[in-house]
Amino acid sequence: MKPFKLDNKKRRIKKKLFLGEFAMLGFEVSCDTKIQDFDSYDTFVDEFIDYIDTLDLSFGGGGLELFEGFICHAERYKSVSSEQQAKVVSWLEARKDVKAVRVGELVDANYF
Repeated sequence: MKPFKLDNKKRRIKKKLFLGEFAMLGFEVSCDTKIQDFDSYDTFVDEFIDYIDTLDLSFGGGGLELFEGFICHAERYKSVSSEQQAKVVSWLEARKDVKAVRVGELVDANYF
């Protein structure tokens, strides 16, 4: 995708295109799990979603042995902070049913 030039865009257009100060940053997350059955998987996902909801984040993704997806802020025009990202990583690493956690850098959720 061709990168956008910001210097020739009005504020209204930047907002419509989620550019500049309106960019929404998020990150990719993946983890290897020890989960073998769907009941344990449902419990894990429910607890994970409940936790990221407390941080005002949203998640899209899934997977049984390789749980992966993208996390962004639940509110429009807001970005995930590095503190929120660290809290998600810490929560996953503290789980007994998670073997390894990998996270990506904060990237523009609309243009990655």
